[in-house]
Amino acid sequence: MAEASNRQRTPILKQIAALHKEAQLNAFKTRDAKKKRSAQDRLSNTPVTVLLRKRADVNPMELLAAGVATADHILELGASELRVRAHIDANAAANWVNAARDVKRAQPGDDLPALSPPDWCEEDVGLVRSLLLLESAGLLRYAPHTQGLSYASDRARAVLKGTNWLRWKFKASASDDLAANVAELSEWISSGNGEANREQVESHLARHMALIEDLHDPNEVARLWRYKHQELLTLLREEVP
Repeated sequence: MAEASNRQRTPILKQIAALHKEAQLNAFKTRDAKKKRSAQDRLSNTPVTVLLRKRADVNPMELLAAGVATADHILELGASELRVRAHIDANAAANWVNAARDVKRAQPGDDLPALSPPDWCEEDVGLVRSLLLLESAGLLRYAPHTQGLSYASDRARAVLKGTNWLRWKFKASASDDLAANVAELSEWISSGNGEANREQVESHLARHMALIEDLHDPNEVARLWRYKHQELLTLLREEVP
């Protein structure tokens, strides 16, 4: 009977572990997407007139006359096409491209969502959503009731590990330790704690699944961000480095 109960518990524990792993992967993906968007926005919003301003050997008016207005456009063309289009020499074209690459280079804060939801882009919504789900999945996976539900199987594995032949060979009390561990495990199973934990885990899992559905709405993502942004930014720094 205890074995059947443990078999029933396994799927829900695996499901929770899988949800947490998926949330972690999505957090990394959405953070990277946000970093790319930040770099792209910076390129698109940087006019050629602010690049190489201290260089006397280049003239941004040459680029503007050729219809090249932003750092993004410079990188789209590349040095060779820029040279031909703007009628500049290869050295000047290379300098413009290098300056545009400097704009694209990662900067602190590229992976942070805008503080105010009205300023959000699609990548901000995706990142905040993934952080909310990562927080929820982590709380679910490491909650006392979830850990309690896995206690029997974890303890059984520890008992089996304790039967290693080297341990039995070199530790005289190995058989006594095993008997005590088995008795402790049997007592825990008989107590009914596992089933009580299971009810709590199922309820907690249902709340997490409901949150997944709720967060399809960007307005709900924004609402939760307004009072949880500090915790979510800490989560981003510590768990999605």
